[in-house]
Amino acid sequence: MTVLLEQESAARRATPSSIFGTSSIFGWFMVLPALSLFALFILVPFIQTLVYSLYKFGLTSPTKQFVGFSHYLEIVQDDVFWIAFENNIIIAITGIILQIGVGLLLAAILDRGIKRGKSVISAIIFMPIVISTIAIGLLWRLVFDPNTGMIEELFFNMGWSTPMRGWLGDPDIALYAIIFVGFWQYTGFMMIILLAAMQGIPRELYEAAKLDGAGPILSFFNVTLPELRNVLIVCVLITVISAFKVFDLVYVLTSGGPGNSTQVMGSYIVQNAFTIGRMGYANAVSVVLLVIALGLGIVQLRTSRRDR
Repeated sequence: MTVLLEQESAARRATPSSIFGTSSIFGWFMVLPALSLFALFILVPFIQTLVYSLYKFGLTSPTKQFVGFSHYLEIVQDDVFWIAFENNIIIAITGIILQIGVGLLLAAILDRGIKRGKSVISAIIFMPIVISTIAIGLLWRLVFDPNTGMIEELFFNMGWSTPMRGWLGDPDIALYAIIFVGFWQYTGFMMIILLAAMQGIPRELYEAAKLDGAGPILSFFNVTLPELRNVLIVCVLITVISAFKVFDLVYVLTSGGPGNSTQVMGSYIVQNAFTIGRMGYANAVSVVLLVIALGLGIVQLRTSRRDR
């Protein structure tokens, strides 16, 4: 038996491991469709965006003027870009606090506090994530409507004052209204991820903590949270990446207004490209956004590998 294994091992060593070997060619052939789609829809648009960011041209311009890195220098001094960047940061931070914080609380309640009806409650809380973001945006525009909206009517019946310019028309409130809608939509998603992770924690750990005199709250902080550390890191990265990619919800609710107060990088790109007609500048902002998203994606990938 040992001789046979040595012969097989020697045969494997004798087989050329070149990328042009028979097995390698078959492997490349199998991944060729995926690589072709990646090149067509990811690589080529990326290179095109990078090249176009060096030119000045409009949406219907017949010619392009080479301007080098002037768009990137303009971004550094562009106040609206920094407002959009700051709004993305605010959405990311509030998303971590609200979506993950409340999602964690709901998951803990469902995991250890509720004995019956977990599936029904989970499905109800998770439901907003399966609805189109555009549909959710249109729905909440009706809810926030300053004349006939549900929130306006609720505040009126309670005798509370409402913003004079409406929830989405006040520059000091509009961004937080968008954040609230995002919280409503994505908290269920975070809850499901964390609930699945909680259900994978060995019950013996909770029994051991109980024998040591730990109650539900101490067990949560000393058993649940440490066991969820890696999952929480992934949830944070997903929330931050989603915050920088947000566009559709902002576009439907406020289109970046009023007065650029709810502008995010995604909506600012569209505004420059299709409203102002500065395609080259929009491509430069897209490259900046891509670099940020790429950096966050690399962090997420490394964290996922560390989990294994």
